[in-house]
Amino acid sequence: MSRACLWPLYAAGFTTAFGAHGIAAGLGVAGDGAGASPLRPGLLLALYDGAEVVLEPAFGTPADRIGPRPVLKGGVNQAAAAAW
Repeated sequence: MSRACLWPLYAAGFTTAFGAHGIAAGLGVAGDGAGASPLRPGLLLALYDGAEVVLEPAFGTPADRIGPRPVLKGGVNQAAAAAW
């Protein structure tokens, strides 16, 4: 297998590791003693990975069918509406 074929796999691995470690890095700030336990980081990382397993196919399939731009715009609009 050529190296060019492996770049999407490298990108997916980086994205997964970056997101999970971003959550782990933020736990030090959130751990103020109120409910902080060794179980908390594990649960949050498991929740992140579970959401990734469910949401990537759910949004990847429409992105493959209609293109990534409309799916991204729809996600940004929904996030803005939820924050409103």
